[in-house]
Amino acid sequence: MAQPVSADQETDMKRLRRTPKYPSDVNCSPLTSLYSSWADVDGTKRSEPHSGVDGGRLGDPVLAPAAGVVVAVWQANWGWGREGALLIEHSRTDVGLQDGPEHYYSEFDHLRYEEIRSIAVGKQIKRGEQLATVFRPGGMAEYLPEVHWEVWTIDDDTATRWAVNKFGGRYWRNKTGHLIDPLYMLSLNAPARADGVVEIPVFERGRDYREFRGFSYILPCVERKSEEGEPRNGSQR
Repeated sequence: MAQPVSADQETDMKRLRRTPKYPSDVNCSPLTSLYSSWADVDGTKRSEPHSGVDGGRLGDPVLAPAAGVVVAVWQANWGWGREGALLIEHSRTDVGLQDGPEHYYSEFDHLRYEEIRSIAVGKQIKRGEQLATVFRPGGMAEYLPEVHWEVWTIDDDTATRWAVNKFGGRYWRNKTGHLIDPLYMLSLNAPARADGVVEIPVFERGRDYREFRGFSYILPCVERKSEEGEPRNGSQR
């Protein structure tokens, strides 16, 4: 939840509809509210289209979708109360692309500030590294657990500026930024189907990602057990 969404971006949000499909051999912590959706996590209607995706269960690890560098760690407030927020920049090389935007921003909201406050700006992040755990908006028990994940393309990362909203929370702006669907970045290694279904690329520890394009999933997936009670391939992801 960074800068306001432009009219062009709202048009994109209304036109593009993607939905996730999780691998059948794993049990994934799910996305609970999708990009451009009017439905919130609890089923109520939003006042505007969703600017990212929400997901996760309370305490689930939040994983880095690609290598990158920490741009900012701060206390945000969007009207639910003070909460932790984290901004990571991924270069075009980090996401395995040869053309397109130079930079991508991943913003994670609704985090425990105490859990992320020690993360240093400038820290190099590895794909699949645990960043935080799923918490609640503003840390308030009345809200369902979720992590909010936004993705932006950025043409000029030196144009990022900071401001304060009416709740006293900091947020960033970048005039070259363009909001995109996180599911688009999750579909680059295996393109989405014609009906918009995206096969979720689960992060696999130990995998060689040098030829991988785009993002891997930010929430945990555990191997489904066989009838004997063991993981089907003897491992977890």
